[in-house]
Amino acid sequence: MRRLMQLVAGSALILIVALGAGGALAGEAPATGAPGSTLRVGIATNYPPLAFKEDGKVTGVEAAFAEQLAKDLHVKITLVETPWEELIPALQQDKIDVIMSGMSITAAREKLVAFTNPYTRVSQMALYRADDQARLRKLVKGNASSLRIGVVSGTTGEQYARKNHSHGQVQGFASVDDGVAALRKGEVDVFVHDSPAIWRVTGGFGSPERQLVGYYEPLTEERLAWAVRTHDSKLRTRLNGVLAKWKANGELESVLDHWIPVRKEIIRPRPK
Repeated sequence: MRRLMQLVAGSALILIVALGAGGALAGEAPATGAPGSTLRVGIATNYPPLAFKEDGKVTGVEAAFAEQLAKDLHVKITLVETPWEELIPALQQDKIDVIMSGMSITAAREKLVAFTNPYTRVSQMALYRADDQARLRKLVKGNASSLRIGVVSGTTGEQYARKNHSHGQVQGFASVDDGVAALRKGEVDVFVHDSPAIWRVTGGFGSPERQLVGYYEPLTEERLAWAVRTHDSKLRTRLNGVLAKWKANGELESVLDHWIPVRKEIIRPRPK
């Protein structure tokens, strides 16, 4: 009888432990990026057409990617607007799960985050006033002390300018729009940023823009990608899987072509 009671008590204890474990598992949140989870996307809205705000809404390439990502991963996406310079710290401090903000892969950043496979290639390009075209085309390739260069602070455009124009005057701005506005006012001679932003301003061959022109010779070659925490390999794998799917089914090119329609044009002199 004692033996039977011990067996019953043991079985009951096992059942309680099993139920407790089962309850804990049932109550656990899904892993980051797994179906049913919430993915917090850090995005800086100062980089049109990759990420910007229009009529109060976050839009652009990265916002479109995030919307499609929610469908393909079966997750809820929360866009967390974050200043550009705070994106990597926010990721490291677990305030966001992934950076989707037109970020270039650099050796310095690779020490801090884990990048996904790149989704496109870009380059730094120069923008200047049409009236200064003849004078500035030569200066952009040189290291003239008289050249005033506008950049967005904390970007690879700033890195390029400070490295290649050490004798020039480099001025940082908070956003592309601020830098372009300064160029129009004559406060800087050249504005250097990623090619999608320059293409957006000039708008292609049919654009009504006449004050500003782009120097379409690439100044650098860079790859854009998303970034996750260095230890979050499962999320990185999930994101790479989606990127591979988009590349195969044409979704990747479709989004990029929609937001950057002039990126495939053959650059030729603008008609006068």
